[in-house]
Amino acid sequence: MPNENEKKTILITGASRGIGKAIAEALNSSVYNVIGTSRNIETIPKEDKISGVRYIPLDLTISESIDKLIRDVGNVDILINNAGISQVGPIEEVPMEKIRDLFEPNLFGLIHLTQGLLPMMRERKSGIIINITSMASRSPVPFSTIYGVTKAGAEAFSKGLQNEVERFGIKTVVIAPFEINTTIPQEIFLKDNSPYYDITMKTKNIRDINLASAPDPSLVGKLVLKILKSKNPKFFYPVGKNSFIKNFLIKHAPREFIRKQTMKRY
Repeated sequence: MPNENEKKTILITGASRGIGKAIAEALNSSVYNVIGTSRNIETIPKEDKISGVRYIPLDLTISESIDKLIRDVGNVDILINNAGISQVGPIEEVPMEKIRDLFEPNLFGLIHLTQGLLPMMRERKSGIIINITSMASRSPVPFSTIYGVTKAGAEAFSKGLQNEVERFGIKTVVIAPFEINTTIPQEIFLKDNSPYYDITMKTKNIRDINLASAPDPSLVGKLVLKILKSKNPKFFYPVGKNSFIKNFLIKHAPREFIRKQTMKRY
């Protein structure tokens, strides 16, 4: 059993609910020091707090909040960028300021936090960075397109990061959930008289039904634990209901086939 000085420190963003909470539960053991972030830790219900996890505030939309965490947290061996938000609405009608608001936590904040923690990993010549993206990065769901764009950006960032830091002993991993029963917030942008109104709401309702019957977020927690135990983890892991089939088809089937299947589904 490792002593306190030998334990690896894991930082999980967005650890108060959903996938982040499931990851914290899976990793919370005598082997790791687990730190979980939330925008407002004082509002986390007592029953949702995991004993042994240290909760600290972090708002990925505020640079000063990210910088403070980087100063205060100390050495981090494993960074799990999980926090994020989502949107529903046609591209034509989502206000540009709201699009920017989506990019802040999903991509810009993720990059900022990673930048701040990389120097310590590089100096130690070890570390793991796991970025939670989405299969929507590879095949966007209609009317959640901007969300898919932010996740595609996070995957592209991860690919470039791997190229740059692997030589310093730092591993980069992407986990792409597909239909996990999670609680990611979805803000709706849709005009009352929108020509997209009916099809947008139909798509959202189908999505909600699919997620309600999807696997529990603990599936992602178990995958993260498996990755951390692996000496040579892969770069990309799809996870969730039919995720491996979905990923295989996206990689090998014609684009038009994937598009038609997506349209049929929604």
